[in-house]
Amino acid sequence: MKKFTIITPPEYETKILSELGRAGVVQLKEVTGVDFDRLKKVGEMGIDYKGLYEKYHEAYQGLKERGIPDYPIIDASVAEMREFTEEPEGTVDSLLTELNEFKNRLDEVTAEQEAGRREREKRLLEMRARVERVRALQPEEFKRCLAVGVVDLQLMPRLAEHLKRIEELSHKLVEISPDTGYIFVFGPEVRREWIETLFIVFDVKDVFEVLSTGDILLALDPEIRETVIKEYEEEAEKLQLLAEREEEEEVIKDQIEKMQSLVKVEEQDRYALLMGKARFFDHVLGIMTSDKAPVMRTRVISVIQGWIPEENVKTLENIVDGLQERTGELFLLQYEEPGHEDHAVPSPEPTITPSILQPAWKLTTLRGWPSIHEVNPKYISILVFSFQFGLMFGDIGQGAIFLIMGLIMSRKFKRGMMSKLGSLFIPMGISAIIFGIMYDSIFLLEGLLFHHNQILPNPINETTSLLKLVFLIASLEIIFGLVIGAINEYKEGNKWGVLGEHGLGMILYIAGLYLSAMHFIRTGDFMGVMGYWAFYMLIGGMFLAMLEPIIASIAEGHFSIEVIGEGVGALLMTFVEGLANCFSFLRIAAFALAHASLAVAAHQLGDFMGTAASLALMNMIAMSFEFISSSVQSLRLLYYEFMGKFYQGQGVPFRPFRTKSRER
Repeated sequence: MKKFTIITPPEYETKILSELGRAGVVQLKEVTGVDFDRLKKVGEMGIDYKGLYEKYHEAYQGLKERGIPDYPIIDASVAEMREFTEEPEGTVDSLLTELNEFKNRLDEVTAEQEAGRREREKRLLEMRARVERVRALQPEEFKRCLAVGVVDLQLMPRLAEHLKRIEELSHKLVEISPDTGYIFVFGPEVRREWIETLFIVFDVKDVFEVLSTGDILLALDPEIRETVIKEYEEEAEKLQLLAEREEEEEVIKDQIEKMQSLVKVEEQDRYALLMGKARFFDHVLGIMTSDKAPVMRTRVISVIQGWIPEENVKTLENIVDGLQERTGELFLLQYEEPGHEDHAVPSPEPTITPSILQPAWKLTTLRGWPSIHEVNPKYISILVFSFQFGLMFGDIGQGAIFLIMGLIMSRKFKRGMMSKLGSLFIPMGISAIIFGIMYDSIFLLEGLLFHHNQILPNPINETTSLLKLVFLIASLEIIFGLVIGAINEYKEGNKWGVLGEHGLGMILYIAGLYLSAMHFIRTGDFMGVMGYWAFYMLIGGMFLAMLEPIIASIAEGHFSIEVIGEGVGALLMTFVEGLANCFSFLRIAAFALAHASLAVAAHQLGDFMGTAASLALMNMIAMSFEFISSSVQSLRLLYYEFMGKFYQGQGVPFRPFRTKSRER
């Protein structure tokens, strides 16, 4: 991972950021450095770009929500960008003024369209009502009735009660809408004045208030009445079709057609230019306010700093060279190696070969993300985890099943937890098969391959030999982790740390502890162990761990009495932690013994359940409960006893800077 710095005139800043965002090969960071810190104090622009963007984006997005089409983006000229970088508030205010004028123009046109639509709806309703009223006004009844009017249907029951009080009167109601109807009253002429009074009381409208005189005269002529009604119906149908077509066009016509219908032809070019420029500056301000692009801006230069994987350096150089050719400007690009003061240097996700094992990278990241100052255990974690699992769960048949499951799951699931499990099942299954051969176990049936002359000790019949083997494996694994830990200490600049409890001191202690324990097992003489040469190696490792912080403090010139306390603590930690780690590995033998015990149980249950049933039951238990417990114990040994010796996992993942693509 390299640190890069790009220095550019301010007007080209967003061009560079756009290119970097499209390439997606760098992660930007806050600009640091002695010279840049001084420049920040005297020249950095204190402009609230985030506030400008929020104000501008709200106005621009408001127009977009009105259905304005995505006009092709129009890049600002160099002069316009220079003006923008020198006075961003003025540029934004000017654009906002034009956008508001455009919005007001759209509001005017929209209001005109809405008024026209309402007028057409009103005409349609009136025409429908006119048809119904003419049709309901029967010529014969109109000629012989005493009075006719339009009544509210809610008042009709009360009006009818009053009309029934005079026996010589009769009436007829013809509904012309859900709320109104014609009322025809028949009777002698002497009752006309009384009926007219009732009509006034119950707000019955005169028929001449509803229909024109021409419509009434037409209704009285039976010969042309039907022709007129048909003409009115045809006109109402035309209005209805017009309304439906307008509604359909509102749904199906695209944004450009809608825009063309809103503004005059001579205005379209001006608004297209405005919206293209508005879209460009919305894109520019969005980049400038991104938290992922902490650029240092002054009126003279802009400084962009970040991290780039070494394999992508050529891509970055091509981007900068291409911009220089297109613009004729010269941009400064320089690289630096990360220093020890850089504590948040990101590291990219490594590529694991074969690719089917790539999701198994999660096994490492669950313990933390590796920093660039430590060895990346991308393969080590998979190998050690699978190795420990196979020692506990060695069985050819069961391992083959998990291998097949892993291959199927890896092919079916390309992401998510199932893909990671499938990826882990593959090395776990292979390891179980390898150790199943060494244990000579196939689906809990032992002795089929080597006739009980297996390569590894039988967990039940040779428990002591298995414990000694596990103790050796534990010592070698811990020492391997400590060697990596010493390398990490040196890479981080702590050269004296290679001597302490995470380096040579603990290595000598673990090696001495193992050799001393083996000497005691051979001789049975505890006091004799104290005179054995490996015991002095053990003691020497503890004291070396104690001396490491003292030596480091003297070499660095800040020795104090507290350092002696640190040394004593390191000695005690070496003794306790090393001893506990070694004995913790004995759980491997315990679970290997548990696995072998299932084979014995299957044999014992064979007389009661039958051989096939007992084997099926024990294999189900092994492939469920025992599989889970062996996996958990393998994880514990991996994370604490092994990776705890060298892996801090305090790094940060590399997250490439990306910008939204802008289509022209």
